[in-house]
Amino acid sequence: MKLFNDISVIALFMAFVGMCGSANAQQPADTAKILTGKQESIIPIAAYAATGNQSLLNHALNNGLDAGLSMNEAKEILVQLYAYAGFPRSLNAIGTLEKVVSGRKQNGINDVAGNTPAAVNFIPSKFAFGKDVQTKLTGTTDIGAPQKYVPVIDTFLKEHLFADIFGRDNLDYQSREIATISALAGMSGTAAQLRAHLNVGRNVGFTEQQLRRIAFLISTKVGWREGNAVVNMLNEMFNTAADTVKTQNGVAVEKVTFPNQNITVVGNLFLPQHFDRHKRYPAILVGHPAGGVKEQTAGLYAQKLAEQGYVTLAFDASYQGESGGEPRFLEDPAVRTEDYRAATDYLSNHPSVNPDRIGVLGICAGGGFAIKAAQTEHRLKAVATVSMVDLGQLRREGLNGVLKPQMQQRLDEVGKQRTREANGEPVKYVNYVFNTREEIPAGATGMYREGYEYYRTPRGQHPNSQNKYIFTSLDKLMAFTALDHVEMISPRPLLLIIGKEADSRYFSDEAFARAAAPKELFEVPGASHIDMYDRPEYVPQAVKKLDNFFKHYLK
Repeated sequence: MKLFNDISVIALFMAFVGMCGSANAQQPADTAKILTGKQESIIPIAAYAATGNQSLLNHALNNGLDAGLSMNEAKEILVQLYAYAGFPRSLNAIGTLEKVVSGRKQNGINDVAGNTPAAVNFIPSKFAFGKDVQTKLTGTTDIGAPQKYVPVIDTFLKEHLFADIFGRDNLDYQSREIATISALAGMSGTAAQLRAHLNVGRNVGFTEQQLRRIAFLISTKVGWREGNAVVNMLNEMFNTAADTVKTQNGVAVEKVTFPNQNITVVGNLFLPQHFDRHKRYPAILVGHPAGGVKEQTAGLYAQKLAEQGYVTLAFDASYQGESGGEPRFLEDPAVRTEDYRAATDYLSNHPSVNPDRIGVLGICAGGGFAIKAAQTEHRLKAVATVSMVDLGQLRREGLNGVLKPQMQQRLDEVGKQRTREANGEPVKYVNYVFNTREEIPAGATGMYREGYEYYRTPRGQHPNSQNKYIFTSLDKLMAFTALDHVEMISPRPLLLIIGKEADSRYFSDEAFARAAAPKELFEVPGASHIDMYDRPEYVPQAVKKLDNFFKHYLK
């Protein structure tokens, strides 16, 4: 007997697959507000224009205009870049801007034109004017060896770059330096110029924190290698250690980044009380649910386990949260699984982590990805999950198989949507959970209501968890299976923790049945699937069990 009509069943399925994040553990201070939205939007615009990536530039320009850039400010950024990236890249980018503005106008968006540059009086001469601007920006009157070798280049720099371009007053010096730093970071062979312009950034008033924010956004928006190069230069420039924030019970948290190929993965590294950088600790990496972020339930468990003496790492999946990767909100199970290997790379090379004592904890869909990675990732010495689901099976069949008869129809829709997007239509997103209480169908079980309450109310809501994923991700997810070789984890141990009342417990039952010893299925009486994310009457039971498990096996 059907409890709901087909539309309701699909809606409930879509809601459940996101119920896999959020109690807000205390995290590092938010540095996202140290630059304005307009300033931050310049970074990908300049980088993609300089590298000639018109598709991503199109998206970045739309975001920049939405963030408050005027059309003339956007034009000025691209005009300036010809001096650093060349006329071809600048002209192509200007063509993309024209198409973006035209398309927005057709869609009823009338962007602000903004100021045009005022006429400049070059007194006493253009050369002297440019020299004065250059001196203000660089803090020196010295000229480089290339200018000495070919003096006309020095004339061009002063009269054209610093007089004609930097003298235009419709874009301030800070915005120009953000554009220049981002463009130089995106290109190869420009290390000397990049280092020089980071110093110019200081001279135009950027603080260390603001420059590090620029580096962070280059890393997540452009790429790991590009961002890491800027970070290394800033480390040399400021000679400062990583920022840490003290949380409950003496635990400290550092924001860290590491690469998954050239995607920058962002994590919060939790350090136990009385942390000694000269010692080596057992470590646990913690993966979040589908639709969740590191600040939610993954961060809560990372905090609680750090209180027990472990170094723990909660990280955002590629394409999600603060981590990099385009297109945003893609759910790619191969990349999600590789995130766990990349996190293991990071912990294995951390000077305060014992590489032979690394474990993994995955929550909800993160548990399925943790199992998948651990099947062949032997550096993970102990594997644990909380409310584990196999996201591939869940996408194919729905909860308890309710969508299995519609699998082929849904894949047909994915194919049609891919065709539409290949023809230039907008990307289609779907929600993980219901956005409002009114969307929940009558007769829905407590799990679906709990998903809304957890993700979309102050109980666990976080701005980086935006409750959407790309619809066409389904073709990759439906081909994925997390539990095909669970037995390969043995002889390493597997612990599966599940609420006794969880509708999803059959995933843990199946994993337990397939696994070889040593293995354990631990039930928390009275708890539902989502209760295990944050409820104070249930989480401590799981943490105690996890602590005993990891202490025994990460000896």
